Amino acid sequence: MTELGARLKEARVAKGFSIDDLQEITKIQKRYLSSIEQGNYATMPGAFYVRAFIKQYAEAVGLNGDELLETYKSEIPSSASDDVSKNIPPTPTRRTLGGQSSNRFMEIFPMLVVALFVVAIIVIVWTLFQSGPKDVPEEIDTETGLTMETKPPKEEVKPPAEEEPEEPIEEVVEEPVMEQQITVGATQGENTTYDLTGAEGYEVKVVATGKSWLSIQDQNGVEMMQPAREIQAGETFTLDASNAERIRIRVGSTPNASVYINDQLVEYPSERTPQNLVIQFNK
Repeated sequence: MTELGARLKEARVAKGFSIDDLQEITKIQKRYLSSIEQGNYATMPGAFYVRAFIKQYAEAVGLNGDELLETYKSEIPSSASDDVSKNIPPTPTRRTLGGQSSNRFMEIFPMLVVALFVVAIIVIVWTLFQSGPKDVPEEIDTETGLTMETKPPKEEVKPPAEEEPEEPIEEVVEEPVMEQQITVGATQGENTTYDLTGAEGYEVKVVATGKSWLSIQDQNGVEMMQPAREIQAGETFTLDASNAERIRIRVGSTPNASVYINDQLVEYPSERTPQNLVIQFNK
């Protein structure tokens, strides 16, 4: 058992909590809680969760989680981002892109010149045709030698037709359109309930601005996000929840994730981490 594990266990016992009690309070599996007390971090899902679980354990037994992480940082594995950088494909350089654009331009340049030449000829012919004489042709009497101007016949003026009476226009009454509303309900521990009304669809969107844990379950506790996982900054996750009556969105780090329902931001009731947003769809 490490010094950090001994201190956490001592605080738990002083509070009168068992491992099962602590599991119910923190929602962390008791095998992970036991591993923290024993200093056996190899069984944990990753360095990020080791630090998050230790902080949550400490706060549950009345200790300062940030202070403990700083004091015993030599005993705790640090988070690494090497795997993320390895999966990012190399970005082509500006010189490479510029060379490809230049080669492509040289290939189509002759065709552009020919096309411009054809367009110029068409414009010149059209201009000459438009500027030609438009006078009315004159007829010459071959016998008398007199020139006669042909005039178009006068149009017959018709009496104005009787106007038909206008039919009355029926006034169309538009039905009021219901606007979507998200109403905040009660908060108990990590759970906060919301009521969604006036919505035609039920699309959930989560935008990550940092590292966080994300899980979405329906009213039966079935995981709708396969699998529940850690999301990174810049990721956006969308889900069609039209077939669900109620969903529970669990966010591991609320400052690093924004939740939207039909593009409307769902406000967190507090800065607590983690939090569960339970949204009831009133269809």
